[in-house]
Amino acid sequence: MSLSTASTVLALAISVISLATSAVVSARQLRLANNSNVLPVVVELFRETRQPEFSSAIEYIRSDLAREHSPESGYRSLPEEPLRRVRLVALFYDDVGKLVAHGVVDERLIVGSYGPNIVNMWEVLAPYFYRERELTTKAMVYFEDLACRARTRPQAQVHSELGLAASPPLPSPDSH
Repeated sequence: MSLSTASTVLALAISVISLATSAVVSARQLRLANNSNVLPVVVELFRETRQPEFSSAIEYIRSDLAREHSPESGYRSLPEEPLRRVRLVALFYDDVGKLVAHGVVDERLIVGSYGPNIVNMWEVLAPYFYRERELTTKAMVYFEDLACRARTRPQAQVHSELGLAASPPLPSPDSH
């Protein structure tokens, strides 16, 4: 191989390595930029679910809604206080479902954090939403999609995929 050919091959190799390095760095910067844009949204989601009013609404829906109010008239005709509680939870999960469906927030983050609760809330509220769909418009489709995702990809599976570690309590020294 002539010196000219060798230097051309070397220059080409350096160019390919430089291009590959640039692509990897650019992809990483894009991912970091996207994560920094999503972070405030995720923090706000977590903050919302820690509010006492949200927890109270979850408990009401889980324990009392079906016992006190039939889904026969849909959810929009519920009395003011039950409607406020249903809307608080359902619109939250519908909005989160939008973020997941459009790829803004990673499904694993949401299902890994809220999966069982999403499924439980959907199971209680679905009859109200399906009836509402018969009476007026198609309601809570993103919440339904999110519940389907959480049902088919259980929280424990997400935790396993992420490789979350367990750290059971150590035996106390006086238990020997």
